[in-house]
Amino acid sequence: MSLLIKAGVLCGYVALSIAGLYHMKNAAQILSLQFALGFTCYVLGFGVWIVILRLYPLSLAFPLAAGALVVGTQLVGWLMLGETIGAHRLAGAGLILAGLAVLALFEPGA
Repeated sequence: MSLLIKAGVLCGYVALSIAGLYHMKNAAQILSLQFALGFTCYVLGFGVWIVILRLYPLSLAFPLAAGALVVGTQLVGWLMLGETIGAHRLAGAGLILAGLAVLALFEPGA
């Protein structure tokens, strides 16, 4: 499978998971349409996670997905929920991104 498709699947997982988290966090009530939308996105993200496990070795899939989710949720929290991101979080996100780049660049077949 092409690298572009594998990267797209990983990005789709991250986008669905972050959208799910955002909508569940931002919902006024658990029994609301927004919460249901978030839950649905999160469940669909889990389905994409199963596909990722078929495409990547677990030792690569988990760090890529987890790191991208940490950075993505910080970004969404800041941009859409008005959360503050201090210097320590920016530094941590930078280190995570550097680690993801190293994994992606030097992993054969990534």
